[in-house]
Amino acid sequence: MNAPLEYVEGVAEGLALEAAAFTAQGPVTCLWSPRRRALVCPANLRRRPGFDVAKRNSATRGWPLYLRPTGGGAVPQGPGVMNLALAFTTDRTFTIEDGYRLITQIIQDAIPAGWTTGATPNSFCDGTWNLSLKGRKVVGTAQRIRPVGNGQRRILAHALILVEGDLAAGAAAVDAFHRDLSLGPIDENVHTTLDRVIPSLRDPMNTLAVSLNEIAQRDIGRATQHLGRRAA
Repeated sequence: MNAPLEYVEGVAEGLALEAAAFTAQGPVTCLWSPRRRALVCPANLRRRPGFDVAKRNSATRGWPLYLRPTGGGAVPQGPGVMNLALAFTTDRTFTIEDGYRLITQIIQDAIPAGWTTGATPNSFCDGTWNLSLKGRKVVGTAQRIRPVGNGQRRILAHALILVEGDLAAGAAAVDAFHRDLSLGPIDENVHTTLDRVIPSLRDPMNTLAVSLNEIAQRDIGRATQHLGRRAA
């Protein structure tokens, strides 16, 4: 699993890679991109009135819906979308802010490009740890934390990176899903892709994957070592 980008046929295979990383013992870097398009949303949305109808409608529109255990909101998946998942075990001093800081810094180190951090109104899966370029969202983040005993916690930090391809269809799919659930609107124009902002980047999916994998494995090790010294 500690290898550059894995192209999977569908979202279910990618989510399975993340689940395996989360249940593993040591640090794992997982990078994947699906060949087929779909929507992914947090499992807690199942409790929202009208969810079953919204799920069927999304599938009818050509965007089958999958659930994930991390928080956040609904996102489009498909060609041109890269998922970075970091799984590792640390102690209770590691905060959710530490997790977001770690994964966003890895991305910024992999592609130094004038990133900004903060919410992006009307974006899908909006959050305060978005990464944007030239005022438009490129990266969304989410986390899952599980106690594993002896004061330790297993962390799964996830980032969805819009690398290349068409944004309009995915944004429209999330917007329609939101409307079915009486959620806020999604605006395609508040997002962009990495290759649009940095057109000189060659083979952006695989170039980014190689850099992310190298930096992530280094920085996960440093983070856990630092926490171990701090706990001592």
